[in-house]
Amino acid sequence: MPDERPGSSSKQTARALIRLADTDIDSITDEEFESRTAELEAVSSDLSREMAEYWSTNPELRIKVEIEPATETDIGGQKVVVRYLNFRVEDRKHDFTNNFSLRSSGYQWFFSFLAAFSEFEHLSESVIVLLDEPALTLHARAQRDFLRFINDRLSPVGQVIYTTHSPFMVEKIERVRVVEDRGGEIGSLTSSDALAVGEDSAFPLQAALGYDLSQNLFIGERNLLVEGPSDLVYLEVLGRRLRDLGRIGVDEAWRVLPAGGSSNVPAFVSLLGRKVTVSVLLDSGTEGYGRVEAAISANRIEASRVVFVGEVLQQKHADIEDLFTPGDYLALYNAAFDKHHRVGDLSSHHDRILKRLEPLDGRFDHWRPAEVLLRDPKRVDQLSATTLDNFERLAQRINATHTVQ
Repeated sequence: MPDERPGSSSKQTARALIRLADTDIDSITDEEFESRTAELEAVSSDLSREMAEYWSTNPELRIKVEIEPATETDIGGQKVVVRYLNFRVEDRKHDFTNNFSLRSSGYQWFFSFLAAFSEFEHLSESVIVLLDEPALTLHARAQRDFLRFINDRLSPVGQVIYTTHSPFMVEKIERVRVVEDRGGEIGSLTSSDALAVGEDSAFPLQAALGYDLSQNLFIGERNLLVEGPSDLVYLEVLGRRLRDLGRIGVDEAWRVLPAGGSSNVPAFVSLLGRKVTVSVLLDSGTEGYGRVEAAISANRIEASRVVFVGEVLQQKHADIEDLFTPGDYLALYNAAFDKHHRVGDLSSHHDRILKRLEPLDGRFDHWRPAEVLLRDPKRVDQLSATTLDNFERLAQRINATHTVQ
């Protein structure tokens, strides 16, 4: 068998299993092949157990090694018996077996890797493992499994160095060294400073950081998804004021995350899967509203955990800014944009305060008024009783979603 790239075919796995069984091709083909078969099956069983631990996609797969005799005609025209190693994969989850070569290229590569590198795992001398773009055929979850194998099994016996362009193969940023081609005059540069490299080279690191961030955003018992950062500010500032007055604000146990708009909410909930429970606060009748309602109808979002601002105000179209009285919000708007508008200047053709303001100065950054309230907490003392009542009703509605089963 000529040398091949690891995982390129089942031959590489066959060579590794033969060596792990402390035997060779000639021994397998002699009259003692039955005992050799038992040895190979024992090794296959060990590797199958390891695959069950590190192949989280389907831990119910088992490798079965069979030595099958076949009658062939040699060059001299004589009938001879030859024996072939046959690798089959038993899928206990779906109750069927098929040939190893018919499994996914990712599974073949992963199993071949385990077989190949298990050979030197117990060597007394230290080794350095160099891998060039490993795990290319693995999806993101399997690449994370592969990293776990490296940390658990390879790194204790030697140093592991690998190249990659995949963000899912980046686990600890401080270990990363970026290699960048700067052209003929400069050549290749290696740097541990992500800020010193070009945008293309830094992209896998940025993606890795984004992935880790998304996996750790929701770690509390109560998680609340809102549309934007201004929603977060209003809930925090008004909630604190209400609690100081002995009233009900949004519970401090909530972990609040802006989704960047209502249209992003279904995607956020889908990406999070069912690992965490999330409640959602949304404006009513605005852009993206239909997508959220469609997600609710498809049971991708629990309807009992979605709170629409319009429910609190009993109106069809409403933003969180509509919980303020027109005078209260206009005071924040004027301070944010150095204006001197009065309530009487507002358009009467819309229910939503944001739309009533647009004829005066056009579309504006909704964050700016929220920033005024955040930077000047004394302004919260000037808010009307109606505004506080509205935010208290909203808080009660949000808090109630936590008790929903």
